[in-house]
Amino acid sequence: MRTRALLAVVFTACSGAPSPDEARVPESSALRVTAARNALLIVIDTTRADALAAAATPHIDALASSGASVPRAWSAGTWTVPSVISLMTGMSVREHGHDLSTGLLGRYPPLPDAPTLAEVLQAHGFRTWGAHANPYLSEQLGFDRGFDSWSRSVDRAIPSQFAEHVRESWRGDGRNFAYVHFIGPHSPVRPSPAASARHGVDPVLVPPGEGMNIGVAKRDRAGPAREAYRAAYHAVLEDTDTRVGAVIDALGEHRAETLIVLTSDHGELLGEHGRVGHGRHVWEALTHVPLIVDHPHVQGFDEHLPPAVNNTVVPDIVTHGLGLERDWPSRIASPLPLVAQREGRFALSPDGRRKAIWDADLSNEAQLFDLESDPMEGAPRPDTDGIMAAERVEFEIGHPPGTAHDGTVTLHPETVQRLQALGYLP
Repeated sequence: MRTRALLAVVFTACSGAPSPDEARVPESSALRVTAARNALLIVIDTTRADALAAAATPHIDALASSGASVPRAWSAGTWTVPSVISLMTGMSVREHGHDLSTGLLGRYPPLPDAPTLAEVLQAHGFRTWGAHANPYLSEQLGFDRGFDSWSRSVDRAIPSQFAEHVRESWRGDGRNFAYVHFIGPHSPVRPSPAASARHGVDPVLVPPGEGMNIGVAKRDRAGPAREAYRAAYHAVLEDTDTRVGAVIDALGEHRAETLIVLTSDHGELLGEHGRVGHGRHVWEALTHVPLIVDHPHVQGFDEHLPPAVNNTVVPDIVTHGLGLERDWPSRIASPLPLVAQREGRFALSPDGRRKAIWDADLSNEAQLFDLESDPMEGAPRPDTDGIMAAERVEFEIGHPPGTAHDGTVTLHPETVQRLQALGYLP
């Protein structure tokens, strides 16, 4: 399989580092840096990459400036459960097999029997802590595996909870890993009055405090509700940016020893292709997500990250950034092709520019797009030479499919109620 030649980053442990002779590699292909002591993974739900340009996000921008932002990162899927499983295991959706409909609520299987990032770090002696505001990430499915503490919360409370955790637990010579998952601009969107004012959010369509459920925007195909929803989406992202800044500030003195990675589980359609939400599609507005990496011992990181990568490489980035060796299914040294799938739809890009989408509901023939000349994916053409079909076959040969059987887990009634509030259940 063709892969992009990358600069290898050789991380040396905080103690017991190899001698210069042992770690020597050609200067043109490697950089030796001291491993970070701690790691913080921030996931902002439902955040498309271009939203960071449409909204004022100074804290996220500062993180990207001190570290690096991947120009084209893809999520593995386009809704939370399969995407976060991929983030935690480094596996594509094809490999772990959790390509299941949101309509199976209450009958989801547990996570696959594969090591998660938290489990690996816990086994290496890290204190592991996680807080999330998405009820899908229920411990009943196994998302808590490897975490000393795993709790459901709300966005506004997460920064103070994380600050308390750092004050109480990040001390001495211990090493720490934290996972923070904001619900962010996921429906229903409830922007603050200040952010609403900046974006001109209609208070009638998006009542303060009450917000707007995406179902209203879905029903109003050409009217003002979709415009109001789009404005509120970006306004909420600004509120989330403030919370991201509070989480980073809570690191205090530990900031200088903490690797920070920020990404999303999937994007959101805001009118593209006549749709809103994140439905059963693999359009770029859903697959293209932010991926920012800030290593405390590297000033700027752009030359050490590929310009196109699946964010399934996050476990590899974190463990290598902490000086640990681990052979994850997705590696930063082999980032391509980009792959995403969702219930019969499959997207692949061998280089971050050329993209193919297969739709099992239609002919399942590849539709090709050039993301540089046609970023809105409005002008598909057929795969007449079969090159993209061959790329898909090559990927599938190298990534055997997994199977997730439903019907083994029943969600708690409170979890179901919260998912109803998010618009997943009637």
